[in-house]
Amino acid sequence: MRRLRLLIPFVMRELREQYAGSWLGILWTVIQPALLILLFWWVFSAILRIRIPVEVAGELPFLVFLLAGLLPWFAFQEGVMKGTGSLIAHRDVIKKVAFPVKIFPIAALSAGFIIHLCGFILFIGVFFIWQGMAWPTLLALVLLLGLQWLLMAGLVLGLSALTVYIRDIQQVVNALMPAMFYTAPILYPLALVPEHLRWLLLINPFTPYAQSYQNVVLLGQWPALHTWLGLATVAALAFGLGYALFRRLQNGFADVL
Repeated sequence: MRRLRLLIPFVMRELREQYAGSWLGILWTVIQPALLILLFWWVFSAILRIRIPVEVAGELPFLVFLLAGLLPWFAFQEGVMKGTGSLIAHRDVIKKVAFPVKIFPIAALSAGFIIHLCGFILFIGVFFIWQGMAWPTLLALVLLLGLQWLLMAGLVLGLSALTVYIRDIQQVVNALMPAMFYTAPILYPLALVPEHLRWLLLINPFTPYAQSYQNVVLLGQWPALHTWLGLATVAALAFGLGYALFRRLQNGFADVL
């Protein structure tokens, strides 16, 4: 409970500092994703004229399919990237003050997660008014977002700890994010990928999340039991391993930083 009371003000501080001094401030959290969404919609729907199979999207337009996977991805990408470099960003505090330093990566990933979660909630709200959505479907989205946060927390704890000792980790993560984005079924459904290339998507940890969000939003289908078990197992393992690695390495943070 004490750690939670510490976490909340640090999350708020991360949110304030991200756009400090900017004229538009927090509006950039809407403007930047909106511009990317318009760009992807224009390229893939208006120019390439990609048509999503009926069994994937029903009769809904491409934009709905795109937003169902893209908005959670924005939360994943920003949360992991910000969290990975959070210990380096707060090196002065870590070197001088005795403090539960795991607050820094968790606060950073939570701030990035919350920013794009607001956009996802807005999208779901508009979709709810337009198409209607059963309450169990909304519950499925809440559970998926919770498991995604747990996965992100495990990744960020482990990666941020390693980054203290190997600074190249942050650059590797930044380079891997575009590869993960284009090898997850966010801009296109898995059904359109040739069989011999599908393994590239299946090893991507975000692929089951993208498909699950799309199935829930577009078709109103809960993920299958084996999907839930897989997501929960991977998220729990990631958090457990990330937390254990962080605890093992944290005693040397002040010396290395």
